[in-house]
Amino acid sequence: MKTCERCQNSFQIHDDEREFLKKMDFQFGNQTFRIPEPVLCPDCRSQQRVSHRNEQNFYQNKSAMSGKQLISIYAPDVSWGSDYKVFTKEEWNSDDWDPLEYGRDFDFNRPFFEQFEELQRVVPKINLVAVDNENSPYVTGVAYSKNCHVLNSSEYCEDCYYGKLLQKCKNAVDCTYLYDSERCYECFSVYNSYNCVHLSYSSNCSDCYFSENLINCKNCFLCTNLKDKEYYFMNEPLDKVEYERRVAEFMGSHRNFEKAKSILEDLRKKRIHKYANITTCENSTGDFLQNSKNCLDSYDVNDSQDCRYIQVGVQLKDVYDCSNMYIKPELCYQVMGVLETYHVAFSLYTFHSQNVLYSDQIYSSNNLFGCVGLRRKEYCVFNKQYTKEEYNEVVPKIIEHMKKTGEWGQFFPPEIALVGYNDSLASEYFPLAKEEVESHGWRWHDDTSFSEYKGPECEIPDHIDEVTDDICQKILKCEQSGRFYKIIPQELRFYRDMKLPIPHLSPDQRHKNRMSLRNPRKLYDRQCDQCSAEVQSTYSPDRSETIYCENCYLKEIY
Repeated sequence: MKTCERCQNSFQIHDDEREFLKKMDFQFGNQTFRIPEPVLCPDCRSQQRVSHRNEQNFYQNKSAMSGKQLISIYAPDVSWGSDYKVFTKEEWNSDDWDPLEYGRDFDFNRPFFEQFEELQRVVPKINLVAVDNENSPYVTGVAYSKNCHVLNSSEYCEDCYYGKLLQKCKNAVDCTYLYDSERCYECFSVYNSYNCVHLSYSSNCSDCYFSENLINCKNCFLCTNLKDKEYYFMNEPLDKVEYERRVAEFMGSHRNFEKAKSILEDLRKKRIHKYANITTCENSTGDFLQNSKNCLDSYDVNDSQDCRYIQVGVQLKDVYDCSNMYIKPELCYQVMGVLETYHVAFSLYTFHSQNVLYSDQIYSSNNLFGCVGLRRKEYCVFNKQYTKEEYNEVVPKIIEHMKKTGEWGQFFPPEIALVGYNDSLASEYFPLAKEEVESHGWRWHDDTSFSEYKGPECEIPDHIDEVTDDICQKILKCEQSGRFYKIIPQELRFYRDMKLPIPHLSPDQRHKNRMSLRNPRKLYDRQCDQCSAEVQSTYSPDRSETIYCENCYLKEIY
């Protein structure tokens, strides 16, 4: 056991971690460098990574190139120094600027992270992190999607609004962890489903409403823990005519939807819970895992193998201590936010690249060290171009320097994050008060851009049939947070088509309420409440839910 240098908690380095680190060796000429074993516990390593990721908070900003107004994940009024240069995606990808102009020699009299922060400050940033999207100007962490709005951490989607972690979805609004699904609203952790509303922890369903933990079900309303059922209401079978009559009483009315949500909340408390949301996996632990093998202490991972300590991953292989990894990354360690990378370590937002170390916002590049904002480059250090021979000579010298300063093998510290802790994903995974954040020397962003709306408040009709087109021109006030929001025209069309009432909460608040459906990303040892078998679960032992192991759960539900 080792003691975490930050939180002082004890943690273990497993044999598979040591074997993995051997695979991650980096070679420069005839010199080989092995990454040292971590000195921080898995939670502190995760917290450090995701403190650099803002995927939920957008700000009005201005292009440093053209002066054009834009929306950005980087706030214009940071309190820890001068504002960052932000470009639109088109400007950033243009030939009107050259990131190599910011190149500089490494100073062996100063720490690496101090110099890297200086480079990060001056190299222009893309306002939003997105790859090959169409007609989707307000998305971040999104790739290969079309006609999407305020979406993050998603790929291959079309006509989706206000969601997180959608994969291959179409016509979905206010959904989180939605996969291969269409015409869904307020769904959470749902796979291969169609025309579902307020459905969670379910797969292969259609026309299911206000339900949880359904498998291969159709036309179910206010149901839990069902498989292969149709025309069920409150877990009781009905004939088609009576079922449709009961459901019709709820549709379109905000008042009746709130009633259904309240009933569903009571059902959640009473239902039997599987120890973890793990489906078709082998030798895997964590939560929300599907079709994976040897994925340990990992969360929100699909179609992956040989991983440990992952938060959000799709099609991973040999990836450890990483977050938000998509589309076949392989041999990655301590990385956050990638698409299709190979042999990358201690880096942020790296796409279609390989052999990259300690870099940020890298596109289609190879063999980089300590670089920011490069595209289609090779053999660069601190944004300065080298020959292959020069690169293999200078990088080992920097690594030896980092060993002396204690920086080699450490991820970028939260102290140099480009976003405030409260704007970052860390505030969701590891929530902290402002005083505690600042006591660590980390950054906090006080948003001064929000101004109170002074116009008349809009009264939202109860039923969608009573809503007129002009609601898209009005300002609505969130009933829970007090923040203001608007309804966009394509969103209104979706509500009318699906017979859904206008939401009375802002998109941010709706997202927070969905995220409250999941447990923290932490495993506990506890026993099955049926047979006393030992399991690892995100349900802590002091919680009141009834938890079954795999065998007991299958006997009960199937």
